[in-house]
Amino acid sequence: MPQSTYRNLLDEELLYKVVQRKDQEAMNLLYKRYAHLCLGISIKYLPLEDAKDATQQVFLKIWQDAEKHKIKFFKPWLYTVVRNQCLMQLRKSNPSIVSLKNEIDFVEYEDNSHHNMEQETILMKLEACLENLETSQREAIELFYKGQKTYSEIAVIQNADEKSIKSYLQNGRRNLKICFGKSKI
Repeated sequence: MPQSTYRNLLDEELLYKVVQRKDQEAMNLLYKRYAHLCLGISIKYLPLEDAKDATQQVFLKIWQDAEKHKIKFFKPWLYTVVRNQCLMQLRKSNPSIVSLKNEIDFVEYEDNSHHNMEQETILMKLEACLENLETSQREAIELFYKGQKTYSEIAVIQNADEKSIKSYLQNGRRNLKICFGKSKI
């Protein structure tokens, strides 16, 4: 089948070709479509070189393990796999990493459970709510939860006192709660 025909195929159809036939051309097209998105997600969690490695690992997993999963919706599944890969790499480098309180535990889903769009919606809403916070609050929350920084470390980074950092975190968490309360998830 010529590549021009492959371009018209849906992601799920390309994935089927990868799973059933180990079709390199289909895999290449999936890579062209999604490598930059995977890298973008990975950069949120990891330094650039580690993010590049995570992206490569994700596509290697697709090539080797996609047949183990019943994937109906490729893009949400891919998003979950990328996040899992990043979290796994973070845990390897720092086993004491703790997630946000009440945050969903991201694991690779098998069978139909990986189609849980409600969790995907929650994640997208969390990211949107974070973007709507004041810069000082968003940065403090990201440094505290993602970066595992202390109040004093954040104070140095943000050039503020610890009392202000505590206030940013409290107000940021409250604003996130309000934002989630307004959403229909």
